[in-house]
Amino acid sequence: RNGGGRADKNAQQQRTFSIPERPYGHKLGVNESFDQYTFGRKVEQGNNKVILLLGATGAGKTTLVNAMINYILGVKWEYSYRFKLIHEVTNRSQAESQTAVVTSYVLYNQPGFQIPYSLTIIDTPGLGDIRGMAHDKLIIQMVKDFLCSPLGIDHIDAVCFVVQAPLVRLSPSQRYIFDSILSIFGKDVAENILMLVTFADGKHIPVLEAIKAANLPCKKDKKGLPTHFKFNSLFLQCQRCNCIKSLIGCSCGHRHKATPILPMF
Repeated sequence: RNGGGRADKNAQQQRTFSIPERPYGHKLGVNESFDQYTFGRKVEQGNNKVILLLGATGAGKTTLVNAMINYILGVKWEYSYRFKLIHEVTNRSQAESQTAVVTSYVLYNQPGFQIPYSLTIIDTPGLGDIRGMAHDKLIIQMVKDFLCSPLGIDHIDAVCFVVQAPLVRLSPSQRYIFDSILSIFGKDVAENILMLVTFADGKHIPVLEAIKAANLPCKKDKKGLPTHFKFNSLFLQCQRCNCIKSLIGCSCGHRHKATPILPMF
């Protein structure tokens, strides 16, 4: 299950394996806690990059994290298996976030990794679901508590917002996310804010113009648009069986293609 095995390319059905990790639950207060999972043995020396993921419910954040893990473990598209780090809750409404608490995934670098460093992914509950702004405020407070906890992390390399490409305007929840993050880190964090754009099928990405029009502080490219990495719907969605799990266990037998994830790392 460590991704080091050779794939059976003749298999008709993809197999999905859970990533073996060590879970730790940490209590932050009377009602708040966060989860931490580690994969592999701790590396005493070496770089560790930390990315914080934020996004609205339904933006594709959970699927994107699983895609990152498969890339890091060296899984190729033609392989007959996929790995899952985050398991979606199938009995939960799609209008509610799949993630309940702030969760830290620490992937210690080891032979076979496609990146030369350890990676910590901080996953957060989706904002803007049916529970309203009061729940969004609770989530932001959870993020603050995590970042201020001595059990949390000591630095962040990138704050990544997962957004859907077709959005032509930002919702109040999305605006609230940006303002809240700035209140935590200050304006200096702008150069570390990146956009991960999902469902980006064409060259035109409306959400980038929406972010620019809203004058949201973030890292910009030479064209003045937010620095971003885009992932098309083939990366997230199987056209044949219409699921959103093509990278992490689609069994329709169709050979999928996707936007490479390499530039992000």
